[in-house]
Amino acid sequence: MKYSINQLIKHGNEPFEINETVDFSSIAAQHHEIRKISPVTIIGKGQLSGTTVIFDLNIKCELVLPCALTLDDVIYPLVIDTQEIFSFAENAKESDFEDDVIIVKGQFIELIQIIWQNIIVNIPLRVVSENAYERLQRKGENWQIVDEDNQEEKIDPRFAVLKDLFKK
Repeated sequence: MKYSINQLIKHGNEPFEINETVDFSSIAAQHHEIRKISPVTIIGKGQLSGTTVIFDLNIKCELVLPCALTLDDVIYPLVIDTQEIFSFAENAKESDFEDDVIIVKGQFIELIQIIWQNIIVNIPLRVVSENAYERLQRKGENWQIVDEDNQEEKIDPRFAVLKDLFKK
């Protein structure tokens, strides 16, 4: 997914289609939260406009992430719609643009890094498997899970004397 600026200029202002599949499994193996990633499908279009190239991309894949409660595998479908803008103007600075624009250094636009960044940024902070709550141990020695169903108001015996203080 490398695009030569010279080729894009020769192609002109006509939009071009993108339909690629990329395997990020070797990179994902280094990420501590991703247990597995399916091949990533990138569909979209790109278009040259002056000294900028605009990519409208749809990124799809499935991630296997650990459940926040049980650490079981959870399959998480990830769909990202993004627009990435690259500028190859000679003296371009990020402050020259209102939107987020990636300044191209050199003669090639590399989309792989941008796609991986979008995947990483869109990983949820926590996922919970469907049957995680049923599988959880609800009670143990000196502890129990308190939720709305089994919540009862218990007063610590050390503070029991204080509850009658304001009744006088």
